[in-house]
Amino acid sequence: MTEKDRATEMERDTSGGGTVQEQSSAFLANVLDYGADPTGHMDSTEAIREACKKNKQVYFPQGTYQFDKLTISGSVTLCGAGDNATILKTSNLTENVLVFKDDGWHVKDMKFDAAADRTAGAYIFSGANYASVENVAFTRQYIGVDLDGSWSVNFVNISAFDGTPHEVSPGGAIIRLGENAYTGPVNIRGLTAKPSASTLQPSSGITMRYVDVVSISDALIIWHKKDVVVAPKNRQFAALIEITNSCFDTAENGIYIEPSGGARVLRCGVSNTWFGAHSSDAAVINGADGVVTGLQFSNCMFLANGGNGVTVEGQGVDGLYFTNSFSGGNLGSGLVIKEGAQNIAWNGGVIGACHELNGNVGYGYEIEEGCSGSISLSDLRGNTAGICNDPLVKMKAFGNTVE
Repeated sequence: MTEKDRATEMERDTSGGGTVQEQSSAFLANVLDYGADPTGHMDSTEAIREACKKNKQVYFPQGTYQFDKLTISGSVTLCGAGDNATILKTSNLTENVLVFKDDGWHVKDMKFDAAADRTAGAYIFSGANYASVENVAFTRQYIGVDLDGSWSVNFVNISAFDGTPHEVSPGGAIIRLGENAYTGPVNIRGLTAKPSASTLQPSSGITMRYVDVVSISDALIIWHKKDVVVAPKNRQFAALIEITNSCFDTAENGIYIEPSGGARVLRCGVSNTWFGAHSSDAAVINGADGVVTGLQFSNCMFLANGGNGVTVEGQGVDGLYFTNSFSGGNLGSGLVIKEGAQNIAWNGGVIGACHELNGNVGYGYEIEEGCSGSISLSDLRGNTAGICNDPLVKMKAFGNTVE
């Protein structure tokens, strides 16, 4: 459709005809007018570049658009006809594909694909602010979206399929936040990620390093090496991460928290979330080379894992709180505290047999010399090795239900 035809279309009364997408697309610059090929046979890089250079809102009708990479300036919105209808397919396998330089960018209603598995770079990279990614799908991604230094970014209804396997190129993720620069606030609402086979899992679902005020809700991540990673480095910190109403399943670890080089993880909360069926420990909190403090897990389930339900380790861990949570059916122990971790409190819930599962094959809880914590008002029945390995009473225990 030419600009003149589109103007004519906009003047018509559309109240009775056409879909919402068809009506709204009349207000956007159409990449077909700039020579883009929706069949995917010809390269459309220059056509897309021209459309983005001359317009603030760019529409991709149904089709597959082959291109290399683009750097986009200005407050530009890229809009497709739906994540099953519009596919942006890159031939570039190692660099950032879309780089947004300026504030106010948005991407919605499209799918990203590549000619083969990508081994580096992100489909979308930005350090700019006031942006959004909505109704977008990724496949064959190394990293889907990489934000480094951004403020006020919203993710809504993101899907991810087969990614670059960790064994092919480690370090990949669906979403990576704050790799080097202070990033946040970021809101992720609705992320569904499941490859077609366990061998097609990238290194993580979501990786967070130098972040502040990150909200994650309604996330379902399956078959990723580590579903959620919180790993600030050097002088970075990760603070005020809130995860709720989510499901992390069938990975190596559900959540892996490991600051390094003296970095800090602090004041974070996880609630109403499942961590189950992982090949190793469901949750690992490691403060051997950094600080972890003020974390709270409420109404969480650490069930049927190949290792421990929860492992807390390192002298930098001081102050973790588990409230009304469940850890059972694990091939290891329900809760392990070691290597100097301090003030680990488990209040209410179950560490043992629960929800039609047997107790843990190991102990209910294990604690090493030099660590401290408390177990209170919890059901500790049904663990094969027994309630605990704590003859020296290093763990304060009161009000619990025992054998």
